[in-house]
Amino acid sequence: MENFSTTERDLVPAKVLSSATSGAAELFNFNGGDVGKIFSEAGIREQDCNNPISEVNLSQYCNLFELAAKETKNPNIGLHFGHGFKPEQLGMIGYAAISSPTLASGLKSMENYFPAHQGRTSFSLFQDDGIMWLQYHILDPRIKNKRQDAELSLGMFCNIFKAAHGQEWAPLEIRFEHTEPEDATEHEKLFNSKVLFGRRTNAIAFKKSNLDIRMPGNDPYLLSMVRAFLEGRCTQISNPIDLATIVRNEVTMQLGTSIPSLNEVASILGMTDKNFQKKLRINGLSFPEILRAARHELALHYMDDPEMSLTEIALNLGYSELSAFSRAFRNWTGMSPQSFRTVS
Repeated sequence: MENFSTTERDLVPAKVLSSATSGAAELFNFNGGDVGKIFSEAGIREQDCNNPISEVNLSQYCNLFELAAKETKNPNIGLHFGHGFKPEQLGMIGYAAISSPTLASGLKSMENYFPAHQGRTSFSLFQDDGIMWLQYHILDPRIKNKRQDAELSLGMFCNIFKAAHGQEWAPLEIRFEHTEPEDATEHEKLFNSKVLFGRRTNAIAFKKSNLDIRMPGNDPYLLSMVRAFLEGRCTQISNPIDLATIVRNEVTMQLGTSIPSLNEVASILGMTDKNFQKKLRINGLSFPEILRAARHELALHYMDDPEMSLTEIALNLGYSELSAFSRAFRNWTGMSPQSFRTVS
C-alpha cells in the first residue's frame, strides 16, 4: 500500500464556520484593541463574519485570537472569549447540542457533525478508567500557534455542559497541549477545576453520570433541520486525507500499555466494525498502516523528551519490551533509538 501520510502540500486549507467568531469584535474592542487592525492582519474581513454559515480559514481564525492577545495585551483573551460564549453562538453545531434530548445525545451529535463545523479537527468522546473525556485537537500541521483557540474552545464546550447542568457545573480536570503560561491562576478560577498544560491533547474530564441529564432546550423540530444541514456539509467535505488523519489521531490518543484495536477505534468514532472497515477500504486506507504511522509519529515526539527513558517510550507505544521497539524504530528511521538520540 502507498504511504498515506500527508504533507503540507497535500492539504487544502481547513475552514471553520464564521459563527465561531460571534462576539469577537466586541470583546477585542472592550479590551482596548484596534478591531480593524486585528482582523486585517489576520486576513479576515469583519463583514464576512456576519453570516453564520459562511466560512473563514481556520489558520486565520486561530491567528485572529493570537493577534488579539498581543494587540490588547491580554494573554487570556481566548480564555475570556470561550468563557462568555453561549452554545447557540456556535451556530448549527451548537444548536445540534442544545436542541438534543439529553446531554449524551447532544455531545454525540457534536462528535458526529464536527467536521461540518470545523475542518481538520478531532473532536471525540471516550472513557478511561470510569472517567469520560472530551478531547479537541486541530490536526492541520501548518497551524502552530493554537493556545488561544484551545482555551476558547474548551471554554465553549464547558458551556454546553452548563446549559444542561447550570452555571455551577465544573469539569473534573482540564488539559491543554500548550505550555503553561506565566500565570495560570485565572484558568483554574474560570474553569473551577485543576488545569494541566503540556499534555498530549486538549481535553475535558467529567463524570459519566453527567451525560444522563435532559437538555432544557430540547427541540426535535429544530434538531431535524440542523442535522439535515450538518449531514449535507459532512458529505460535501469528506475526503480520504482527513479520514486517515482523524483515525491516526484517535489511535495516537489510545496508545499506551496496550495497542488499540480496530473495533475500539471504530467504537470511538461511532461506527460499527463493518462500516469502519468499509470506509477505510473505500478510501484506500489500512488500519495496520495507520497504527504503524501513529506509533512512528508518537515515537519521534517522545524521543524529543530527554526525561523519558527508551523503556518508558516502548511501553507508552504498546511494546512489551524495549527490543521490539528498537527493531520497529530501526525500520522507521534506519538507526537504533540510542543512535537517534545521540545525533539529535
